[in-house]
Amino acid sequence: MGLFDKFMFGIVFPLMFCLVGGFFAKSGYVYFQTRRDKKNRCLSQTWGKIINISSMKTGRHRSYFPTYEYVVGNEVINVEIKMGTTYCQYKIGDQVKINYDASSPHYSYIEGYKEDTFASIMSFILGNIAIFCGLFVGYFVWFG
Repeated sequence: MGLFDKFMFGIVFPLMFCLVGGFFAKSGYVYFQTRRDKKNRCLSQTWGKIINISSMKTGRHRSYFPTYEYVVGNEVINVEIKMGTTYCQYKIGDQVKINYDASSPHYSYIEGYKEDTFASIMSFILGNIAIFCGLFVGYFVWFG
């Protein structure tokens, strides 16, 4: 194997696998970290309502992203959920229970909102597999 081949298959391709895998693994990890953080910090409750539901076509399916509104003090707060679901759980105007952080009222979540965690789990798992494949190929090219 020539030096160019060793460079391509021993450094460039493994590095690409590790970078792409790291991106996906990190996105899955951040999802679960944020979810746990919100459960720990958002201890105050109020009622809010769904004011909008946007949707986006993802392959053969459609993802739904609700926007909710609630009032803390005299401030009206609108939050669009960034993690969508493949089925629409709410209708515009539905009343929902909101948990929020009293020291930072914009930090909140809808109690009972069922995110599609399968995508985050798969992102985390497949990202880690890609990282290990990149490391294995790099090791095999240089030391195998």
